[in-house]
Amino acid sequence: MLCTALSITIIAGCADKAAVSADEQAKHVAEVVAAGGVVDSILPIAEHLRRFRAALPQTDTLRWASPTRDALIQRWARAIGGNDTTDLNAMIMDRAEFAWLYYPDSPMSRPPYEAPPELLWGQLLASSNKGATQLVSRFGGSRITATRLRCPTPPDTQGVNVLLSKCEVRLSAPGKPTVEGVLFGTILERAGRFKFVGLSSSL
Repeated sequence: MLCTALSITIIAGCADKAAVSADEQAKHVAEVVAAGGVVDSILPIAEHLRRFRAALPQTDTLRWASPTRDALIQRWARAIGGNDTTDLNAMIMDRAEFAWLYYPDSPMSRPPYEAPPELLWGQLLASSNKGATQLVSRFGGSRITATRLRCPTPPDTQGVNVLLSKCEVRLSAPGKPTVEGVLFGTILERAGRFKFVGLSSSL
């Protein structure tokens, strides 16, 4: 089975991968390189990317994206409250967007890392399951209010992509304990359109 998007435990076979955030995967590859190791591959990155893209439609924009960061967060909160896993999945960068828009400008695609796209994508696939599932379990069926959004970490510009990580938000709903902190993964902005790289959280 081919997993083509990050999932909220609704794509069988994706949830059993070890959860890892984009920051964690970068740290892991960096540690391998710093220790004198290499990412094991006999093929150049260009060939890895060509093969990875082979069965994917080419895209030049983030599809089903939101027009602002705040709009993305409010949409995310509504989807959690409405148990809308379809829209939660639509808010996350998919495989084609990763291949054509995200990976080429990522430092992980270049020396000294040169991590193959299939390796990074495989790690990203699992980054949504645990945190998003817990939030849906806790707040599903509720009218959620998302407030106090702040992104204290400076933006990371990679080509035309702008990445915001470790953003914090408060979620509240009638009769539910309030939750506050890093409740979703990195936000990707490209050409004024916003999606999540993943939905991992600190829960």
